[in-house]
Amino acid sequence: RIWILLELRAAPHWVFFPVFPEGLAVGVGFGAVGKSASATFQSARNLAIGIGIQNFPEGLAVSLPLRGAGFSTWKAFWFGQLSGMVEPLAGVLGALAVVLAEPLLPYALGFAAGAMVYVVMDDIIPEAQTSGNGKLASWTSILGFVVMMSLDVGLG
Repeated sequence: RIWILLELRAAPHWVFFPVFPEGLAVGVGFGAVGKSASATFQSARNLAIGIGIQNFPEGLAVSLPLRGAGFSTWKAFWFGQLSGMVEPLAGVLGALAVVLAEPLLPYALGFAAGAMVYVVMDDIIPEAQTSGNGKLASWTSILGFVVMMSLDVGLG
């Protein structure tokens, strides 16, 4: 239980860095609507749906260890919810940045995409390899890619 409390003290680091770029990407997507032919509400909505889908496992990754460590179901649930609270704030910042500084749009999208790729490369892939789940991680990555491409093609 002490280990979990120490981890919670470090929460700003492991909560902020993965979800901030996701919220920024959604905010930039919605802030850019109407700024170009490809920046449509549908594309911003699809991005938000895709990121929303992958937020479920992120919340579970926070909640389940806490529940296993003896936290109550509700407390574990709320810590899982709190882990994503940075994302809407980042979304507002991303939308505001686009509205105020339209020339920064390509750089903001590049930063958001690069930060998400960095998190995957630096944290998720090495963790999957050390746990002996490399093949499972590869197959679920392929499945995630197929789902996102299906959303992109199917929802327009």
